This record gives sequence, structure tokens and C-alpha cells, in this order.
Amino acid sequence: MKRMQEKDIPAFVQDVVATGCDICAVGPSCYSLGDTDVPRGKRRGLYKKLGEIDARYGSRDHLRYQIAEHLASIGRYIDAPPKEEEEAWIDNETPELAEVTPYDVAHFQTYALLLMSEAMGLDWRKVARAILNIDAERQPERARLAWTSHLARARWLATSGCGQLQSDRLQKPPPYGKLP
Repeated sequence: MKRMQEKDIPAFVQDVVATGCDICAVGPSCYSLGDTDVPRGKRRGLYKKLGEIDARYGSRDHLRYQIAEHLASIGRYIDAPPKEEEEAWIDNETPELAEVTPYDVAHFQTYALLLMSEAMGLDWRKVARAILNIDAERQPERARLAWTSHLARARWLATSGCGQLQSDRLQKPPPYGKLP
């Protein structure tokens, strides 16, 4: 299998950006390709272009730190916890309550990403690293426990908990006062 070389990183990033797909570093060790700004009707063509780029450059997992560093150096980054705090931002297990908790609200986006990853059939180890920020090779038990717990909580929220969130929102007055 072809492996991308470090010298190819700037050209790779430029090719991805030229497709209209966003690419940015997420902390010191990850990067993300995003198609959310691409109109739905143009995504199929985008995926084809990204597939061609992937084939041209080859495997790049071994360069994720260098790619993230390059992206940060050109201003394409999203702030993430510092490396020493990397593992502290997510609990090993989610709350096991039959009500929506502040932890759930704070991690709502994490839950959504886990559900999407599951729907796409992604490998749980890669999902644990990318979404939960836990390296499954370094901490396999913790990664599996956190992934399992958070995915189960995400499923619960999607089926039962979201009704509670909606009900809570409907019962609370808007923060800016009464509606006219």
C-alpha cells in the first residue's frame, strides 16, 4: 500500500481545500475533513474527488501529528484540550440515570458523532481516538469502556432522552424575556 510522505503534506492539504472540503487540525494529534459547508447535491462529486486524492497520496495515518502541525501553522485548526489534559475531558462512563444530566448536555455533540460513526460502520478504535480522545492502542480497556458507555447513552438520548430535552426547553421561558 502506498504511504504518503511528509514532504507531500502541503500539497495534500491544498488539494483537499481545492475540492471545497474543509480540513483543519483538532488539537496536536488529529485533523478533520468536513463536508458540512458543501451543498448536499455536490457531495457525491466531492467524495469522488477526495477518493482520488486519497489514492494519489496513499495512507497517511503515520503522519497525523505532522499534518495537524502543518494545518495549525497555516491557521486551519480548532482548539482542543492540551495534551496533558487530553484524557481528562471525558469520563470513562456516562451517567446511568433515567434523566438528562448536565454531562449529557455538555457532551451532546459527542453523542451525535458517535451515532453517526456507528451508522457509517466505523471501527470503534478509530472512533474512540477521534471523538473521545482516547488512544485504544495505549488504553484499550478504557477506550472500549468509554466508547461502549457513551454510545449506549447516545442511543438512549436519541430514543428517550431527547423528549426530556425538548420538554425542558418548552417549559422554560426564553432567556430574553416574554415573547411579544
